[in-house]
Amino acid sequence: MRSMMRNLWVGLVLIYSPPVYPQLVAGIEGGRVTDVGPEAAGTYGFSSQVFLIRGKDEVVTRSNAGLYKTADGGKTWTRSMSGLVDPATGTELGVSGLCQSPSSPEIGYAIASQGGIVRTTDFGEVWSFPEINLPPPTDCAVDPVDPAVVYALVNQRDPPGPGLLFKSVDGGMTFTQVGVGLPQSPNLFSNAVVIAPTNRDRIYVTVQVEGLFASADGGLTFEALPNAPRSAWRIYRHPTEDGTLLVTGSGLFLSTDAGASFDRVGAGLPRLNINMIAFDTADPTIVYAAEGQGGFYRSEDGAQTFVRVDGLSERELVGVGLTRIGVTLPSAEKGPTVYVGTSLGPYRSDERGESFKPIHAGYRGAGVGDLAIDAAGRLLVANADSGVIFRSTADGAYEIIGDNLAFPFVYQLEAVAAAPDDPDLYLAVSSDAFVDAHIFRTTDGGHSWSQSTIFGRPVGAYLHPVFAPSDATRVYCVMIGVFVRSVDGGQTFQSRYFPYWYGPFVNHRVAVDPTNPDVIYASGGEGLFKSTDGGDSFEQVSPGEFIAIAINPKHPQTIYAASRTTNEIIRSLDGGQTFSSMAVGGDFALGLGIDPLRPERVFAWMHAGGLFRSEDGGESWLAVDADETLRRSNAQAGFAALVVAPDTPARVYLGHASVLQFLDDF
Repeated sequence: MRSMMRNLWVGLVLIYSPPVYPQLVAGIEGGRVTDVGPEAAGTYGFSSQVFLIRGKDEVVTRSNAGLYKTADGGKTWTRSMSGLVDPATGTELGVSGLCQSPSSPEIGYAIASQGGIVRTTDFGEVWSFPEINLPPPTDCAVDPVDPAVVYALVNQRDPPGPGLLFKSVDGGMTFTQVGVGLPQSPNLFSNAVVIAPTNRDRIYVTVQVEGLFASADGGLTFEALPNAPRSAWRIYRHPTEDGTLLVTGSGLFLSTDAGASFDRVGAGLPRLNINMIAFDTADPTIVYAAEGQGGFYRSEDGAQTFVRVDGLSERELVGVGLTRIGVTLPSAEKGPTVYVGTSLGPYRSDERGESFKPIHAGYRGAGVGDLAIDAAGRLLVANADSGVIFRSTADGAYEIIGDNLAFPFVYQLEAVAAAPDDPDLYLAVSSDAFVDAHIFRTTDGGHSWSQSTIFGRPVGAYLHPVFAPSDATRVYCVMIGVFVRSVDGGQTFQSRYFPYWYGPFVNHRVAVDPTNPDVIYASGGEGLFKSTDGGDSFEQVSPGEFIAIAINPKHPQTIYAASRTTNEIIRSLDGGQTFSSMAVGGDFALGLGIDPLRPERVFAWMHAGGLFRSEDGGESWLAVDADETLRRSNAQAGFAALVVAPDTPARVYLGHASVLQFLDDF
């Protein structure tokens, strides 16, 4: 399927969602902050349930940018993050999954990536965040009768601690460890917790390698189900029959006797690793399957056999394709509505998958691996999750240019670089399942891509290539233990030993002197380094761990570097011979950039601080937005990006879970 799609896409650029209207989220003195990220998504969450549904038209779901809600069947979406702010830092909580009360659908729970469960009693209008010491859950489930009873399944922890399953009887305010009989090894991955539809005491849990476990006493104790597949990953319960469940793992398995026995089913499904299964709520003999780029499959015989339903086109299955499914209850007039999640955002079907309507207006959340501005002034967004590159056509509107990258190598897109003098020459970096880097190159604006050859030492993931501004044949990047260089515009690369290698994968950046392609600054675990011979040799110019480097384009002797561990920005006015430092605000830096037209203006995005600007080349700093850019500064160092477009007024783009644009009116 992927090869077929790739052939269809060679020579084709897709403009997938016009018209699009960027969302103004904050107006501040001297500038405005707008969410202009692609109306797309990479992941909808990792829990058993990814859609909260009330009626047919009210839906809450997750994107990388947080929770989104629609009250009109997906015609419009708005962010639903009220109350989901960490009081200690002012940053928004990450949400990795959802679960909903079957008896009171207005009550739902969200899994906080930082740990704990948050609750809504008004279908996502406001969320409450109890202060509890609960490890980050992987899944949750709500009692079918009492909406205050919720189970949280946790994963391995650092430091290791006892317990995989926790139970709350007060709406998530407090939790008690339960699950006697579940495996207790700290190295096991717990996947799913599910409650039978009418027997509230029957609880199922899957644990990696160990298989499927069942409780008959409300989760207090569990026994292994010896005939269940050891590869059990997810559990999907029948809407009304307590003993009927489907289990995914290395295939699809059906039990009709509460897990005592299983039969392999799912004939016709193309993949063993199924993204998600859902029962039709009106006729449970109809079962739906999400098969990634394979599309939407439907069974009409209780999951015994499946047939592909072509309600989604090849164009709509770009990236990771179809990954999630949610089904509403039927109404008196109509059958259930099917909601699905794809790389291009959510879709809706009122015909059991025969046709789908795109419903992603206002839904943003494409995880950002990197940002770049090309020679024509267009914004490039490397989507870390789906493996595609978005190129702006207007504020908030994009075309996809990277879907025909060679899929066997694309695990996630981590970087994109644009040539300074050719609007059609880009490089993209992805990693494979073995965490090896692969560099791709296009000379026709993304219509076709070829893989660059890397000679020399093996190269790990998270490379961030940089073209030399004065000579686009020179491209440099650095990784743990490796310096990588091209002298032919990225067609081939040579890697060599870079001795300053310790530290996180993401703690490595390069900046090139705008007038001399032989002068390079590179960050490594031991500090900031300078080369004057094109990377043949380096010398340390400053200690520290730096996540971003910027050079004044009109005065190349002025260099800035932002720390990944402190809130300091260092500056040199003499080409790295000496440095001074200044604390900016927040905890540590997420990004750093210089206004190309007015290089005395420098911007820094700080975790738990927001966006700062210097008007005097780094002598002093002013917080120009401590609102939206602060709340959305919940990235880890190295997993965010900042670029400044050569516009008047300046446009500053901040990339993490979406793309925020700061329009600098000052």
